[in-house]
Amino acid sequence: MRLSAGLLALALGFTSASADTFKFLYIEANEGTASGGHTALQFDDEVYHYQYTGGLTRLAKEYSADFRFDYRYLQNRTIHVADIEASKQTLDLLQDHFKRQYWDQDRQFKRLQALKNDRLLLEWLLNQADSLHPVAADPALQLPAAGLFYSASDFADVKKPAGNCRTHAAAGAILAVLQQQLLQQYGADFLQHRSLTLEQAILKLPAPTSDESRLPSHYSFSQHYSDLLTGLLAVRVLQETRPLTVDACQVLVDPQWQLDDDKKQALKTFQQHLLKTAQALLSSKRPDWGQALLVTLARLIVVEQSLQSGLWVFLNDFNPDADVISTATYSRQADEMRIQRQAAEQSWRQNWQTLITSKALNDLSYVDLELTANRYHEWQASQTSNSLRYHGQQLMPVKSLDLPHWIVPDLSKAQLVVALQAMQNTIPLQAAVLEEDYAYDLFSRNCATEIFRNINLALANETEQRLGGRIDPDISFVPFVAFESVQNHYAVSDTQVLLSFRQQALLNQYQHAFIPWMYARESNVFSAELYSYNPDDAAFMFFTDDGVLLRPLFGAFNTLTGIGQSLLGLIRLPIDDGITLSKGTRGLMMSLPELAFINIRKGSYKFAHQAIGDQ
Repeated sequence: MRLSAGLLALALGFTSASADTFKFLYIEANEGTASGGHTALQFDDEVYHYQYTGGLTRLAKEYSADFRFDYRYLQNRTIHVADIEASKQTLDLLQDHFKRQYWDQDRQFKRLQALKNDRLLLEWLLNQADSLHPVAADPALQLPAAGLFYSASDFADVKKPAGNCRTHAAAGAILAVLQQQLLQQYGADFLQHRSLTLEQAILKLPAPTSDESRLPSHYSFSQHYSDLLTGLLAVRVLQETRPLTVDACQVLVDPQWQLDDDKKQALKTFQQHLLKTAQALLSSKRPDWGQALLVTLARLIVVEQSLQSGLWVFLNDFNPDADVISTATYSRQADEMRIQRQAAEQSWRQNWQTLITSKALNDLSYVDLELTANRYHEWQASQTSNSLRYHGQQLMPVKSLDLPHWIVPDLSKAQLVVALQAMQNTIPLQAAVLEEDYAYDLFSRNCATEIFRNINLALANETEQRLGGRIDPDISFVPFVAFESVQNHYAVSDTQVLLSFRQQALLNQYQHAFIPWMYARESNVFSAELYSYNPDDAAFMFFTDDGVLLRPLFGAFNTLTGIGQSLLGLIRLPIDDGITLSKGTRGLMMSLPELAFINIRKGSYKFAHQAIGDQ
């Protein structure tokens, strides 16, 4: 699964940039978001790259193993690496510049989203005031972690969710212990006073003003309301000794996962740690204490449920929007799925042993247990069901709740209208600032130009002195040209080629088989054993990335395939919303360059695994 890339980084065999070098990465083209290729910089284990997002060029930061697994394995794209020598001072200047730009840009985008959320909340409050019936809030206004204890049916007459998470006894037992501890520490009226204080804070929450909405950074109206409401719900969980929702937890029922005395003792010790954490959060000044408290209370309950039942019970950490695939889909990828299922079991078994070998279970090791248990459980369940949640795990099980029709700020319609008008005037101005600063342009502001432009900004007039040369971003805007410019101008000490997933597999096969026969078999999608058609790819017949002389001929067949899929898409337009037509058009666009000996498409591997090492 996607989360395993970071956790299994060592398995990839990559080496981080050394103390006196950083890396320039050129990723070859493929069908998809970067059909012209892509570029990135790597400092130690952090990769910075500029992505096209909603018409803007936005800086992204990723863990190097995740980045390479995504591009090299899932997207099947070869990566070219240039090691650039630089002094520690130069590296510090560059790294600090990109970190600062990343956080500044992230703050700007979050600020715009906060304004949009304020507008959504104000619109919802107005609709509530005008309607005799409950009005659903926009999904962007969900309360994180509140869904661990509450469902929409608790606030409206709707269907209750289904599930087997039954924790009434466990919640009653462990939350009563916490209540007693709070009684001894804060007195009998602590929870009631906390609840009333939060209710009053919500009722008195002022609407945002036009001056406030223009500030570069402030505690937004919607976030303030969300934090107060989440905190109030968390306190109510304690007051009511509320159990988890029926779909919030899972259990491993196999006898091999029963808890022995050593494991129970480790969990009891960790439970005491969670009780102390919950007490501290109830008096915390951090704005999101309610969300953290809900997760802590939920873990307290599943730990207690584990101790009571003798089985391993854990929170469901999958996002509701997780990528779900059918078993029929991944049955065509049987070998890859088997390897990933085995890896999930092995990872779970290794973490399960920590309940024996570790002297004290801590927050980090418990998160690992939670992640690996969910992944293992999902694979086991998929063997008897017809679906698998393939991507979508969260490091924190913050199951969200749609904004409930409950307690709202005491604001008049006139106040809401004035505040909403301020938002509607401010949001376009903020969006225009981002558009001016980050608008994407194929030639002047793309993934390559922004890297060189910011290197030059970071080093001012000393780029040539510090790196051996200076690269003009207006000239080196094509990714493969950018890589050549790096080799020609910077102090490059070494270059590497990290083959794509398919190329690695081909090279491995060539070492053990008759090469002409192997090439003929793997050159087309019909007989290939190293590639099974990925429905996310546009249809094609031949691979052209490893056959230059035959590329125009193969490209002609691929072009006909793209035309055929487009025509089929026209027929299916009324029933598939243009999906087939879109794929056919994309496939045609990827095939035409092949007629001129240019390769872009290479096929992708949605279910790629990490078993093949670097070669």
